[in-house]
Amino acid sequence: MVGTPRRRVLAAAATGSTLSLAGCSSLESDGTDSDGSTQTSDGESSGDGSGDDASATVALDIQSDLQAAQTDIQQRLQDGNLSQTEAQAEIRETQLDLLTEAASTVESYASDTEGLTVSQTNAQAGAVLVSGDAAAVLSVLDAGSVSALLAADEFPEPQQPATNDSTNDSTNESA
Repeated sequence: MVGTPRRRVLAAAATGSTLSLAGCSSLESDGTDSDGSTQTSDGESSGDGSGDDASATVALDIQSDLQAAQTDIQQRLQDGNLSQTEAQAEIRETQLDLLTEAASTVESYASDTEGLTVSQTNAQAGAVLVSGDAAAVLSVLDAGSVSALLAADEFPEPQQPATNDSTNDSTNESA
């Protein structure tokens, strides 16, 4: 089996998503834009949208920063300054901090870019859902900490924390 680097797979996915955003966002069969407005025969939108609205999932890239942090933590672990449990907790915390910072960078970029809005953020999964003018959505690739644009339906929904009720239910069923 050939080992394909993760970046190459993400780049290929980004290329496909970019092409679909650039070429197909206005090719809806019923003449309705994604915002619900309809296009007239001359291509103008009869609703309040521009007709070029698009949305995409932004994949955040923290790999190099995370790798540097892991190297530092691993060195401190080897030196005896951290326990294995502390090192694991610090890596998880660092990863979440880096993802949150990367998501904030994209959100800041979107607020400074006309025609681009952040619809949803899932920092734990390293994804931000953006929408707006197709050109503005594509321009998010210029923001820092972005590795790829994916289809909007690829946005990972935030995980719901487990509740004690479900734990109790499964305990009662097995008894």
